[in-house]
Amino acid sequence: MPIVRVLTPKERLVKLGIGMLCSVACLAAILLVVLGITVAQPAVLRMRTRQATCRVTGSHFVGDKPDRPSRFSCSCSLGRYDVCMSSYKCLVISVTFSTEDGEERTADLVESEKDLGNECAIVPCDRDHALNDDMVEVYQQYWGLAGQTYPCWYDPGNPSGAARTHQKSSSIEVFHALFWPALFLVVFSVAFALASIRFQRYIEATLPTNESNNPWSRLQDEPEGPGDENQLQPSSRPKLVFENFA
Repeated sequence: MPIVRVLTPKERLVKLGIGMLCSVACLAAILLVVLGITVAQPAVLRMRTRQATCRVTGSHFVGDKPDRPSRFSCSCSLGRYDVCMSSYKCLVISVTFSTEDGEERTADLVESEKDLGNECAIVPCDRDHALNDDMVEVYQQYWGLAGQTYPCWYDPGNPSGAARTHQKSSSIEVFHALFWPALFLVVFSVAFALASIRFQRYIEATLPTNESNNPWSRLQDEPEGPGDENQLQPSSRPKLVFENFA
């Protein structure tokens, strides 16, 4: 026969605290994923890059016709209600460089290490299409002239790209991005598990075994008629059902 256990105000407060422990653990898990993608992964990539000297072999715009290059679309929206679409010309700068092992490589130059793997050297996305084109053409004049040499950085695992700029990173940055969310996740998950187990054991220990000694519970499914008494077979350990009352 199920017994509805009415929680006292103190017990409801404890139950709320246990729920907060679970919420913090979930937030820590989300933060761990977000920081791993936005901070740790780019930092590891920057730590892996090596410096070299790039020599420009040529530059061109993507498109079937040299005088009418293809345009690539991009989103220049600044907010939820600011819908903005723009376009730019895709400038490809081809460079050659020598790796630490003495291997000669040909790659497409990009502005920064986070852009490695992209075909376009830069991706301007202003509302004004003409301004985007001017930025691309200026960039070509500064960094896309054949014969130019300047420092660049490459990823040994990605031979198809080279970055013009480099941002220093260290293992400390990766450590702090992953350690603290992971610590919060472990601590609050363990605290939630232990608190849930202790709370359940406390409720079971304070649960009366019969109705006469149970001021905080009420019996459900009482027999409706004289012939229903034999149909109810209460077990030695009553089934516990929680109910919160404001």
